[in-house]
Amino acid sequence: MDIIKLLSDAVANQIAAGEVVQRPASVVKELLENAVDAGATSIQLIVKDAGRTLIQVIDNGKGMSFNDARLCFERHATSKLRSADDLYHITTKGFRGEAMASIAAIAHVELKTKKAEDPTGTLVLIEGSQVKAHEVIATQDGTSVSVKNLFFNVPARRNFLKSDNVEMTHIEEEFYRVALIHHDLEFSLYHNGKAVLQLQPSNFKQRIIHIFGNHFKEKLYPVEQSTEFMRISGFIAKPENAKKKKSEQYMFINHRYVRHNLLNYAVETAYQELIPQGYRPAYFIEIEIDPSAIDINVSPTKVEVKLQDEKLMFGFLNAAVKKSLGTMSLTPQLDFDTEQGLVPPERPTGHPIVMPSTGANPNYNPFDTVPVQHNKGGGFNSFSGSGGSWKDRGGMGGWEDFLKGLSTQTEDVQESKQLEAEGLVSAQDQNCECKIEIPEDLEFFILENRYIFFKQNEQAFLVDALNARERILYDRYISALENTPLRVQQSLFPDTITLTPALADLADSMKEDFLKLGYELEKIDNTHFAVNGTPNDGEEGDVQSLIENALESFKTNQFLYRADKNRNMAICMARQNRSRYAMPKSALEVRGFLQDLFQCACPATSPSEKSILHVIGGDELKRYFE
Repeated sequence: MDIIKLLSDAVANQIAAGEVVQRPASVVKELLENAVDAGATSIQLIVKDAGRTLIQVIDNGKGMSFNDARLCFERHATSKLRSADDLYHITTKGFRGEAMASIAAIAHVELKTKKAEDPTGTLVLIEGSQVKAHEVIATQDGTSVSVKNLFFNVPARRNFLKSDNVEMTHIEEEFYRVALIHHDLEFSLYHNGKAVLQLQPSNFKQRIIHIFGNHFKEKLYPVEQSTEFMRISGFIAKPENAKKKKSEQYMFINHRYVRHNLLNYAVETAYQELIPQGYRPAYFIEIEIDPSAIDINVSPTKVEVKLQDEKLMFGFLNAAVKKSLGTMSLTPQLDFDTEQGLVPPERPTGHPIVMPSTGANPNYNPFDTVPVQHNKGGGFNSFSGSGGSWKDRGGMGGWEDFLKGLSTQTEDVQESKQLEAEGLVSAQDQNCECKIEIPEDLEFFILENRYIFFKQNEQAFLVDALNARERILYDRYISALENTPLRVQQSLFPDTITLTPALADLADSMKEDFLKLGYELEKIDNTHFAVNGTPNDGEEGDVQSLIENALESFKTNQFLYRADKNRNMAICMARQNRSRYAMPKSALEVRGFLQDLFQCACPATSPSEKSILHVIGGDELKRYFE
């Protein structure tokens, strides 16, 4: 008995839709690209309930004839290809003829379209691949496509959609990808009846600023490079604006947004020595190459691409970004016009010539307990005063290397177990209490402006101050959110911050939470907030980056902390704020800092699950000398 059968068109279309339409943002991408391909100069995107209820795109493009309006919903029906050879010379967004058929298979679709030269337009209604109407109507020039009740016949897919905030963020991202590279067109975005973004035709830099905010004005540097093989243009951001997320990285090839790991790596390696490890630079780069040198027919979404000579493109792009960074005087530059090796330095007048010396101390003994003279070239600084003292160990490189070796162990995940075994920590679901009293005459060292090393009860302690600050702030924020809000210091001249529409909606819904943490936000419009007050803690910082990054982190962590909003908020703010505070220097400051730490619920581990405390006993010290 034969068991292989042909699938029905409805089932085949639903399977194809699973590849093309993954979420509402997928529909937005396809409809916006169709509008661009239609030659539109004005494009409107209207969304309700983050795309669940309605996604509508209205354009003033060339429109379609009566027959084409019906035929565009058939699988593999396209006006872009005539032969297989055309696949290697693609210059349009769409070409596979899958998008409209896939969308119509899983939604209710209403298409209204009219060509300028035709007296009447066309209406097509389709529900789950079933044509309900195909008739002549009166309508305006161009095309309007309304996609309603997405995934109405695939409830499993609909149940997998995330919250409205998450889905709207994906929709905005697709909108940005099209609007950024087509900056010569007018775009507008509406959500639930409210205007989110209205973009007038502009140049590339203005479009970036209009989307991401005025604070980008001072961040952007141009990238320009032309060769016979390719042309590179666009903008990169200053290294100090790098973030831990890839939220502002846009690569376009031939006016199409693409993802290509090697090209992304070419940009990031140019910043390699300019930004901290784990951070990502922002960039907006367009590459123009021969269409035959790129294969965009790799996946149904047409985002992943293959390049004919990716190594050559890597080299050109990396060099172009380095050249732009060089204009910021951030990377070393060579002057090939001057033979530096032949120009002797001028000797200052009035100063005798003195033979150089190493400054080494011939009488130095590393086991001598008597402090030696302070060496500005290395070792520890010194401090003496009431309540504590620094040991002046100038020149003791051996001790410094030894302590640095100990400091690398602060990331050891076994430390909490070690503390518990030594009776210092009683760990219950990471709820630990360190039984440590900080003495009045505390003696300590500070290493690399981050690690605090001190002795207590015949044991030595190494504290990672950065991770400790995160723990202190987290406990403070949890208390503020659940019990006693922090005091707000009103600003005489309030800062204005700019957020993306999705982040602005999130910030507006969390104004009360921010107020409890000391930040008074006032909404100005859909993307701008005034910061009328900040915490009364005397610390300064970039409020724009702080709020923006905290919201991004909060949004990302919503899945992890869905049941505990306060914990998510406290963790995000603690991570962002921990670097704003200066390292404690004086004995009084260090003692107060350590007291704050050991009053925390779990002083051994940060909220990011990084180790804070390492205890060094006599047995461990012996191992270093056996």
